[in-house]
Amino acid sequence: MWKWQVGTHAYSLKKYDYQSDADKIRFIHEQLAGVGADIVVPIEPYGDPMMIQQPWIEGDRKVQFSHSEDRKESLALLHQLHKTRHQINWRESGHFQEINLNRKWAHRLEKWKQYETFLNKTLGPSKMKKITQLATDSLANLVPNPREKLTLLHGDVVHHNFVRDKKSNKLYIIDFDLACIGPPEVELILWAHRVLPHYHYDVNVFLSDHPTLKKIDLSYLLFPNELMREWLYATTLSDLQLRSFLPKLKIFTDKALTMMPKLWEDVGRFNGN
Repeated sequence: MWKWQVGTHAYSLKKYDYQSDADKIRFIHEQLAGVGADIVVPIEPYGDPMMIQQPWIEGDRKVQFSHSEDRKESLALLHQLHKTRHQINWRESGHFQEINLNRKWAHRLEKWKQYETFLNKTLGPSKMKKITQLATDSLANLVPNPREKLTLLHGDVVHHNFVRDKKSNKLYIIDFDLACIGPPEVELILWAHRVLPHYHYDVNVFLSDHPTLKKIDLSYLLFPNELMREWLYATTLSDLQLRSFLPKLKIFTDKALTMMPKLWEDVGRFNGN
């Protein structure tokens, strides 16, 4: 992606390797614009079908899930996105694959086990075994989300895919490269995993702040998704990169593992177990 300055106007310009990917992005933006869903940065005409051009958004600060305002506004954007299923038949467009979160996490657990040697060395055998057990136990109890309400999912709800315009203070969601279709609950679960550490894994306070999420299956919060994702990312780093990354990751891991027993207890209480 490039920032392109033309006089007083700035644009972002992104080139795709496959036209089908660029066509998917254009389709998403055209459909959302057609139903008046003002949640994305508009696409502007460009001569090359492999390129996507959009106005450059100047942000006065980065969106952070540690900020209450950013959490609530980003969740509201996702709800708006998911509700477009009432106006747009995303399922029949042919542009999107359907996500299966249970299968995705099962594959993640398989990959996790493949890096046992690395994880035993860097994370430690005891913690590696504990995370493996948490993942195995939680997966065994997950009931697949109903497929009746398939809609467009953004696919990557990391904080930097939400941008706030400096001039208007309006929040937008960007970068639909991983967009797919699936039940809204799947994306809400993935967003919850990103946000829950900022609540110290206290599901009571979390749901008090975000009551619309009481409808999701809270059992999905028990899979150690963020821990596994970060440690698997660590396997891709060089020794130099690891030296700076591991201390922060170990602090994050220790905090999460300390909080997990209470999280399991709270979720069990909500589920009536």
